[in-house]
Amino acid sequence: MAKDRFLAQGVTGTKRPRGGKPGRAPQRGGKPAAAAAAKSINRRAARGDGSESEDNVGDIGDLEHRYGTDSDEASSSDDDALMETAAEKRLRLAKEYIGKVKAVTEAESGDYDAAQMDRDLIAERLLTDAQERSGRWSRRIASSFVGPAEEAAAGARVLRTGHRLPVTSVAVTPDGRFVYSGSKDGSLIKWQRESGAKLKVFYGQNRAKKRQAPNHRLGHCDHILAIAVSHDSKYVATGGRDRRIHIWSVDSDTHLAVFHQHKDSVTGLAFRRGSNQLYSCSADRMVKLWNIDELGYMDTLFGHQDSATAISTLHREQAVTTGGRDKTVRLWKIADEAQLVFRAGSTTDQHRITKALTESQRDDTTADAAQLPVQGASAAAAALAHADTLRALAAAGVEFTEQCVDCVAMIDEETYVTGGDSGALSLWSMHKKKPVYIYHAAHGVRFGSGSDDGDSTPPKPHWITAVAAVPFTDLFFSASSDGWIRMWQMRPGKTPGFDPVGALPAVGFVNSLAVCELPAADPMASQLDLVLAAAVGQEPRLGRWEKVKARNVVKLFQLSPSPQNKAHT
Repeated sequence: MAKDRFLAQGVTGTKRPRGGKPGRAPQRGGKPAAAAAAKSINRRAARGDGSESEDNVGDIGDLEHRYGTDSDEASSSDDDALMETAAEKRLRLAKEYIGKVKAVTEAESGDYDAAQMDRDLIAERLLTDAQERSGRWSRRIASSFVGPAEEAAAGARVLRTGHRLPVTSVAVTPDGRFVYSGSKDGSLIKWQRESGAKLKVFYGQNRAKKRQAPNHRLGHCDHILAIAVSHDSKYVATGGRDRRIHIWSVDSDTHLAVFHQHKDSVTGLAFRRGSNQLYSCSADRMVKLWNIDELGYMDTLFGHQDSATAISTLHREQAVTTGGRDKTVRLWKIADEAQLVFRAGSTTDQHRITKALTESQRDDTTADAAQLPVQGASAAAAALAHADTLRALAAAGVEFTEQCVDCVAMIDEETYVTGGDSGALSLWSMHKKKPVYIYHAAHGVRFGSGSDDGDSTPPKPHWITAVAAVPFTDLFFSASSDGWIRMWQMRPGKTPGFDPVGALPAVGFVNSLAVCELPAADPMASQLDLVLAAAVGQEPRLGRWEKVKARNVVKLFQLSPSPQNKAHT
């Protein structure tokens, strides 16, 4: 191989040292180089005249090394920050956070002892933050809303001058300013929460009257079945039976985009907390992911064997869906590209009813009073009525088998609750394939009356039509067509379960529930006001197999914590 022309002209990879003999390579590091440098320094020190050889004159690196520069002094603090280890950084951030919390508590302590405030509020806040970062529920707030719930029942606001057909879905913006509701008439209405005023109506398109292809840029042309609001209160997503997902702007009340990738009715929508990532489920058995910031499609998840009916998500990149009549609940781990399948289909039979009655009697007689939930008058009456209902079912020898799972709500990242056509509320953990606790006939049973020919209608449970939870707390809600929205409190300790603590009136089919914690001016407040919105209609959300006498309205309940019950939190 011919030698390179450039190298052939005498240019080689060997560098000639300054003042050295030609052709001799410089020594880079190692003991010989270090020894030579030390001898040179000793010779200059022995002469004592401070003179230097011509070889080192003009060496900018040596000058900066000996005398330093302004940039070195200015960047000394930056170097210290770069040298900070990960453990030291965590310690520094923790000290800064504790200092901020202490400053807030001291500013608001007033006549209270600052040391006592440090022991109580700061420790409680740090523990709550740590538990929420772990993804498990930590705050106990249910007992503080028992009395106020009974008072709020009389002062509920009814938004009735809007939809002509049954209201199927409802959502509250996280800042608590607006309420959105959708109906079977295809219209979307924006309400002012505090005043109940109707701010904007996005009318649906009626195909039967126009007899032409609908303009999907104008809105839905069939039933609206699901509504979701982004965490920053900027976007509203609606899905319906027309197989479309529409994105609307909260601030400008304008239509932004329409997604048409689903092949059947869009039955559920959920925004991931902390990001504008949207999850949707459909009767086409698929779950899809959307990026609302970019107004684009991301991915599709497959697995359900029947229509997916509801979806729920929190902070993590995962979602829980119910599969309707395939009787499965699936937890989608999107980052891992995996799914966990949980088998529903619980049965309410005589054996399980007897077991439930035995456990309830044992809890009433042996449980410590401090561990029992603080129940109001309506909750105590509901517990007695529920026990009587179970005894009647056991005596009649009937059983209810869950054939369809309709609704789901995540309590924390590892726990969620579902409801279906058997009337049972099921509590799930991601660590077990079957429910860890089942509350049978949660909304009662309709017993048939005898007729003249001696036949009687068999008893039927009230179908669980909607559930909603206050994330990372012990409080969640369920609804049916029995005329009540029931409040439930998670049991303390390691024993899974929940108990009724209150009820709010709502006559008709409650097709959707939305709960929101109102923002507080006090950053240290552990008890916040709650807003509960219910979509009430004459018919169920996904069909017309039953009809009751009721008004198609949106009911709003504002629950304020009771100071008397804060000691139980």
